[in-house]
Amino acid sequence: MLSVFSKLRGGVTACVNSLLSVPWVVRLIVAIKPLHKRINNAVINRMVNTARYRPHPFSTRSSYTSWSSLTDRSWSGRHLPAAPPSGALPSPELVANLFERKDSEQRLCPKSTCLFPAFAQYLTDGLMRTVPVEHPLTGADDKNNRKRNTSNHEIDLCTLYGRKPKQTEALRETNPTNGCKGLLKSQRIGNEEFPPFLFKDGDWDPQFKKLDPPLGIREILKACDDPDPEIAQNAKDVRDKVFAVGGDRANTVPQVSLINTLWLREHNRLARKLSRNPACENWDDDRVFETVRNIVIVEFIKVVIEDYINHVSTIGLPLKADPSVAWRAPWNKPNRITTEFSLVYRWHSLIPDKIVWGDRSYPVKRSHFLDNRPLIRVGLQRGFEDMSAQKAGLLGPKNTTRDLLEVEISSITHGRFCEVAPYNSYREYLGLPRAKSFADISGDPHVQHDLEQHYGDVDNVEFFVGIFCEDRLKNSPLPETILRFVALDAFSQALTNPLLSEHVFQQASNEEHPTFTKYGMDEIKACKSLSDIVKRNIDDLSTLRFVGMTQQSWKPE
Repeated sequence: MLSVFSKLRGGVTACVNSLLSVPWVVRLIVAIKPLHKRINNAVINRMVNTARYRPHPFSTRSSYTSWSSLTDRSWSGRHLPAAPPSGALPSPELVANLFERKDSEQRLCPKSTCLFPAFAQYLTDGLMRTVPVEHPLTGADDKNNRKRNTSNHEIDLCTLYGRKPKQTEALRETNPTNGCKGLLKSQRIGNEEFPPFLFKDGDWDPQFKKLDPPLGIREILKACDDPDPEIAQNAKDVRDKVFAVGGDRANTVPQVSLINTLWLREHNRLARKLSRNPACENWDDDRVFETVRNIVIVEFIKVVIEDYINHVSTIGLPLKADPSVAWRAPWNKPNRITTEFSLVYRWHSLIPDKIVWGDRSYPVKRSHFLDNRPLIRVGLQRGFEDMSAQKAGLLGPKNTTRDLLEVEISSITHGRFCEVAPYNSYREYLGLPRAKSFADISGDPHVQHDLEQHYGDVDNVEFFVGIFCEDRLKNSPLPETILRFVALDAFSQALTNPLLSEHVFQQASNEEHPTFTKYGMDEIKACKSLSDIVKRNIDDLSTLRFVGMTQQSWKPE
């Protein structure tokens, strides 16, 4: 009976999704605002209601529920309890052949530009803060770090502002000029605004000692002392261009630094405007800063839902970041990032073998990590144009470049160490039909063969391996199980943000105690995409080419 109900519900969902992709139906719904709101909220509720509500009874702290496992947020949560494998599993290195691309040509995504994986990485770098196994400065090894999380468990733009008050304080401008208040520290390189550099005269700038050390910095500092003068000089050049920012992952690759730089400029643009607003002329530096921070975080959440989520969605109806949908919802609970979430977002095959910055092409290699020079050389506008002009790779099996294969191996190891339940358990948990054969996971006979060789029985397939071996869904860059998780977590974590809660948001432009001010609320309402933020922060709009996560030439399938 349950199976019949599941199939019926799946058929109804498919029918509704199909209807919401018919252009004239979508235009009609969007034109009638109350109808758009009701359908928007119904779609969001349906997506979030596919799984159990928080608080999760399980965490990576222990295999059983305890007060500490429920409240100690330095450990990741769990959707499902720990499930040690029932038998021997193949080595991660052997399973990695399901990810490695051995053909000469990388398969490219028909929908996404390179701006899509860049934004996805930036979003998750602030949430999925799994502690590195090796300490970024000392190299000390602690495998239990795979179970730990240093996130604040909120969409809080800690990549820009830092995780802790002392870090935020270090990043704030202490002596603003021209009467401006509430600014973040920045520098001018040519005619462009960038974050300040972390290193000064070859040493860590003392004013930024409270910041988390950037991931990968140990290897760069070690290379600075390499006996080969060419290697040493290149490492020094990379070190001297590392930005002082809130997130330890925000310097990892220049396309992520690109997005962080955009939000830095947006914060300072708003601060300059608000400082000169007559309604705020008596405000001190702290109040201007905190109000602008409120505005920018909500702008970011709007981009997450109205740009990023709409890009991955399979329906044509544009979803809106309507906070009221969560105000009476049973799923409106405090956030807790899960260990499964950290595995869902390992989208390495989306990264093309080469990334174009200006007139140069850079191969994707770990040796190019922490290198902000391409961004500084071309600038913010050209950077966004270049990311939007390149196709992303196709997410799925046998499409990861060999230079990133070690990250896939690490992900397989991560899932095993955290005793994540098998793939089929999560299909069932999300209300999806269990795979009964390897053909139910992938339509590729080579993938089916490798899965059978490695696991023997479809119920033995690991979570991480299974979700990335699935076929891509029509009109989305993602496969089914990953998309279901992304929608579930994005809405239930974004729309429950404290800034969007009923009584905070409803006094958004209250004259006496505004959360955002009327000016800030107008800026929030006018923001629907990353492109909107870019347009606010460049000098000449007439020179701006296409900026977006969806390829200009893409047509619904």
